[in-house]
Amino acid sequence: MYKIRGKIIDKQIETIENKKGGDPYEKMLITIIETETDFEHKYQFEIFGTEKIAVHQPNIKLDSYATIEFYIKSNEWKGKFFNTLNVKNINLEENLVIDNDTNENLPF
Repeated sequence: MYKIRGKIIDKQIETIENKKGGDPYEKMLITIIETETDFEHKYQFEIFGTEKIAVHQPNIKLDSYATIEFYIKSNEWKGKFFNTLNVKNINLEENLVIDNDTNENLPF
């Protein structure tokens, strides 16, 4: 399992027709820019299946920062290998809102 922290810059859902004649299936693609280095590397992650998309979609907000736990999946096609970064979990970083009138919500 791997982890990366970055800013979510794009998300999209693709519907893919089943080649064997069954029901189509969905995958969600999430693109982030890594913020831990000065190089601003972009990574695209995949969430496969309607059920998994329904679980993770509420946590995915554009322009927010998140830590993504993922694993690497590899497929061979015609003698070449293709790698996919599959999402295991997304932890969204939320901004702390401080109300100046009351100090009830302060973390300390």
